[in-house]
Amino acid sequence: MKTNLDPQNKVLTLTAPGDLVSTTVNRQHPEINQLLDPPPGAATQWSLLRLDLSAAKMVDSVGLNFIVSILKGAQKQGAKMQILYSNPNVHRTFLFTRLDRHAELIKAG
Repeated sequence: MKTNLDPQNKVLTLTAPGDLVSTTVNRQHPEINQLLDPPPGAATQWSLLRLDLSAAKMVDSVGLNFIVSILKGAQKQGAKMQILYSNPNVHRTFLFTRLDRHAELIKAG
């Protein structure tokens, strides 16, 4: 997963290169956990976490758990979360699981 921090606007963007499924998510956890759980006393440099899933055509249950862990990490930091999507099936999954009640869903391009 590619990360990009825009310190001027305080936006941390996490970009998934494709689907969030069990075979791809397990490699992402350690890297993302370090970003979402900084050491005590460290200042958070972002107030908005943007998860870019515009390349994803599928999100399975492991991917959903990954997204929820990212959401919880953002909430722990007092940050808001946006999820960018392009595939209607991914959008339906978010609506069905009610993720839209916890993060802002934005249709990409």
